[in-house]
Amino acid sequence: MTRLPMVDPNSQDEILQPVFERLKARWGEVLHLYRVLGWSPTLVKAWGAFAWSLRFEVKASRRLRELMVIHIAQQLGARYEFEHHRPMALEEGISEAQVEALATWRQHPQLFCADEQLMLRLGDELATGPGASAETMEALRARLSNSDLMEILVTGAYYCAVARVVNSLDLDLEPNHHDLRARDT
Repeated sequence: MTRLPMVDPNSQDEILQPVFERLKARWGEVLHLYRVLGWSPTLVKAWGAFAWSLRFEVKASRRLRELMVIHIAQQLGARYEFEHHRPMALEEGISEAQVEALATWRQHPQLFCADEQLMLRLGDELATGPGASAETMEALRARLSNSDLMEILVTGAYYCAVARVVNSLDLDLEPNHHDLRARDT
């Protein structure tokens, strides 16, 4: 059970209201994460803008980013994050077999191309260490533009933070989380 109560999705707070309305337009409702973050309207406004940029505005491969996000979520035991991003990863072309093999991806190299293996390696290092190793950064630089590298690195680091927040809150999934999909607005 979520460790903090959720803010009313119809809050009249002058900072929260436009953020929540934008979320309703995009998702059909205000996701639980934002309702709990709503206890700090200034924080949720900044968090939402940053998350929006990472999700919808960066140019680096969405497929690779979603693979890394679900891998990080799985490693950190962030069910809320995993369940929200799993459908996105599948929609981006990640296979069920790949999702099932995430925990043991090094034992299944045939399931993951070189770029995917690199994303999983980055996800491992971000989730379980102090950051990406020099070797991983060198491999990323060899395969990606500086812009794509930065977008992927920051995406991974951000979703490590998301995992730690949702785990700390013991955040409950929305009852209809399987049906939630971002809408074009």
